[in-house]
Amino acid sequence: MIVRLARRLLRTRLLAVTVTGPSMEPALRDGDRVLVRRRPSGPARGDVVVLEPPPGAREAGLTHEGLIIKRVAAGPGDPVPALFAERLGVPPGAVVPPGHYLVLGDNRPLSVDSRRFGYVTRALLTGVVTRPLPRHTPTVPAAPVTTADPLLPVAEPVRDAG
Repeated sequence: MIVRLARRLLRTRLLAVTVTGPSMEPALRDGDRVLVRRRPSGPARGDVVVLEPPPGAREAGLTHEGLIIKRVAAGPGDPVPALFAERLGVPPGAVVPPGHYLVLGDNRPLSVDSRRFGYVTRALLTGVVTRPLPRHTPTVPAAPVTTADPLLPVAEPVRDAG
């Protein structure tokens, strides 16, 4: 009974996430796993966060389904970095509005982030990455896929662009 309660409590507060795609390289690589603390009080600049894609992210080029992972570039009350000012149409010296964040991928050429979709609201943040987890490796190595029939498809890894 106590173990069940502890597990339920951990599930409501923690989340294990597997990274897909190159947008957070070199800090996080495809296949890395991280532990996320759900509903943090207020992520700070430099924190890595997991969030739901904001409205307009698909139109901005995000191809990934599900949650995305980015680094907080600025939070409420922080100056808007020059990197975002033109996209957001704000004058120099403007600050990030209350309840909003600017997020950025570490691999800027391959990241779809606030440079393309603008501010994200606090409500979209799922949590803050607290630590890396061991990569999931199968205990038995997978056998290579072979087929005698050249017409049978072979699955290829899928990578996101954002």
